[in-house]
Amino acid sequence: MENLEQRKKILNLGKIFVKELKLEPGVDTFSRWMAHYLAEKISVAKQVEGSKKEIAEKECFDVILKLWQHRHSLPSGRRPFQKFETILETLSKLSPDSTEPYFFNPLFKKDLHEVDIDDLENKSVEEWMNIAKEIDKIARIWIEYALVQATNSAENERTKDWIENTINLSDNTDSEIISVLINQNPSFDIDSDMDDFSNKYDIEKLKKRISQLQKYAQLNKTLLKAYQTDLDNLLK
Repeated sequence: MENLEQRKKILNLGKIFVKELKLEPGVDTFSRWMAHYLAEKISVAKQVEGSKKEIAEKECFDVILKLWQHRHSLPSGRRPFQKFETILETLSKLSPDSTEPYFFNPLFKKDLHEVDIDDLENKSVEEWMNIAKEIDKIARIWIEYALVQATNSAENERTKDWIENTINLSDNTDSEIISVLINQNPSFDIDSDMDDFSNKYDIEKLKKRISQLQKYAQLNKTLLKAYQTDLDNLLK
């Protein structure tokens, strides 16, 4: 059976499920029944002693872990990390540091060179393709920022509890990803040196993002002017 710390976390997970499923009559029948059933199992596991306690705890743990395995099938409003679901669906494709383009996927992948946006009318096909690939990176920076804001909005008072009590389970991909998203991994104790390293890393990352965005501020201005000219010509 699980070690003492893990057993404690599983019981805590069960208690969180009971709170999330809720006991008041207003919730759906399944959630109300499951909350009562799970609360009863936890209560029995606490009250009995000896060999009966071991059996009761195993039954309780089995119910909790099965409920966790089927968390995505729980009714709307009762699922752990439900507000994160749309974020998790798109995350894998959206890292600005990924070498694979998200919006643009050329057949021939070549090393990118510095893009010169001056004199756009005389650009070659290859130069335009390099610009397209660089724009793809910029789009992912904007999306990354939007994801951060979405994560801040999705996080609630129980998010940390869900993560802390499921981080060591085998079926915990969503917990691990969300832990990274909100920059809190309960598996690590951050000392002062690591905190200083993290701060320096964040500074360099922000400098890089700012540099990339500034690089295309002028391109955006140029394209807006070109589109406006085309529109004006059509409206004549």
